[in-house]
This record gives sequence, structure tokens and C-alpha cells, in this order.
Amino acid sequence: MFPCISCWGGRVRDAVPVYVNGWFSPAKTPGEFAEKALEVKAKRMPGCKWDPFGKAWQQISKKDLDNAIECIRLVSEAMGNDVQLLIEGHGRFDIPTAVKIGRRLEEFDIFWFEEPIPPDDKEGLREVKQRVRVSIAAGERLYNRYEYRQFFELNCSDYIQPDISHAGGIMELRMLGAEAEARHIGFCPHNPSGPVANAATLQIAACVPNFVLLEMMMTDVPWRAEICDEELIMNDGRMCIPERPGLGIDLNERELLKHPYVRTELRHYRGDLTNIRPPDAVPYYKQFFSK
Repeated sequence: MFPCISCWGGRVRDAVPVYVNGWFSPAKTPGEFAEKALEVKAKRMPGCKWDPFGKAWQQISKKDLDNAIECIRLVSEAMGNDVQLLIEGHGRFDIPTAVKIGRRLEEFDIFWFEEPIPPDDKEGLREVKQRVRVSIAAGERLYNRYEYRQFFELNCSDYIQPDISHAGGIMELRMLGAEAEARHIGFCPHNPSGPVANAATLQIAACVPNFVLLEMMMTDVPWRAEICDEELIMNDGRMCIPERPGLGIDLNERELLKHPYVRTELRHYRGDLTNIRPPDAVPYYKQFFSK
């Protein structure tokens, strides 16, 4: 038996660079974010992403925007030139507000501004992209190649972020990656999920030439190691592609039954977004450094 990658012509890389999400939990103030940023730097992660905009919706007050910019400034100073900064918008702003924020972000040389406006307004996203001088990333809430067709035609994003759990699975993502490659657009799958989605996304990341960055969570629930046998290796901030058959993991269904689905309301607009990780969250990967 062979890894899934073998079905699509084999791998073009053995490991993928990552950016971490959830690293900030449970920070609230700019100073607390800066302190948590030092942990990312110590782990030599290539990039980190966060949403500094509190519970703003559509518009943001001058006070809250200044606070968000101060948060970014302090994190940037803590990171130095070692870590790329990715700013998350969670699809929450109207066009003029997104443009205002994007222009404020220009001073930080960020890697991208993600989902600045609601995902169903692709024409609006193109307008934001044309009016700011920072890269735009989007696409996690588009659900198949047909929704992506207009997205590509409008050229409304510098990076696409299809989610393997949303956009139709492995083959759909492979086709989207190929279309993005033909248009010289970076392929950066949205990947804040569990071990199955991560394993499947790794297989795609291994064989898509225009792949750029893979999202991952800094920590996860302690029982992640009990529900599957994944063996994730991080080497100098790059997640190694497993060589095991199929997706590279097996599930323990008996253990899974101990953790039934629990409905959770979105935290984005309640002001407690940074409580994104449980207090007992732990790393779920082994980490190595060459020096």
C-alpha cells in the first residue's frame, strides 16, 4: 500500500512550512499577545496568525482599531524578522472599514490580511484587494470548484485557502490547486481542524507545486493522541509528510465515542475569541531543530 500522494504523481516536497493559529490563547491585551508571541518565536515557527479586532462587526471604533494596531506592533517587535505575521479578519468588515484596516496594516509588512469582508461578496473582496497594498487571502468558506470559478475570474485574492472539510475533499482541493497554479496564485489550505483533516491536507500539500503555507494549531486537546495514531514531526518549522499508507493515520473509534460532538457558538463577536484553546491543551507533534 502507498500514500495517497502516489495517486497524483508523487510528492514535490517532503515537508511543508506552517503558520500557527491559537498560539495567543488566552491573551486579551496587546502586552499579553506579545508575551505569547515569544513562545512562537522560541519554537521557530515560520508564521503566526491571529485576529486582533476584538468583537467588532462591520465597523470598528477608532479606539478598538488603535488597540488592534498596537497589538500588531507589539507582536511584530517581539517576533523581529524571524516570524511572518498573518492578520485574520474572519469575514467581518464592510468594504470601507476593511480598506481602512488594510491601509493601517501596510506599515508592518504582514504576509496577508485574511477574509477582510464576508465571503459571499467576491466583487467587494476584489475592490478591497485593489485599494490596499497588503496581500489578501480568502476562500475557506467557498464550498466547491463552482463557487471558486467566479473567485478566480475576479482575481480577488493573492492566496486561496480552500478547506478540505468544506470544499469537497481531496480531489476537489487538488483541482483548485491546479487552477490556482495556472493563475500564479498561492495555495494555502485552511487547516485549523483535527487529525483526519490535517492528514488529508498534508497529502495535497505534498503534491501541489504552488503550495505556500499550511495552517496548524499550536496546541490541541490532550486526548487527540488517544483517538488516532498520527505521528507528526516538525523539523525547523516544517511539517514532515508521512510515508505511511493512505492518509497516514488510523482512528481509534472506541476512544472517539468518548468525545461526542458538542455544539459551540461562534466566539468571534462575543469578545472571547481568544479562549480558543482549552486550559489543558498540549502540543500534538514532535519538534526537532537542525541547530
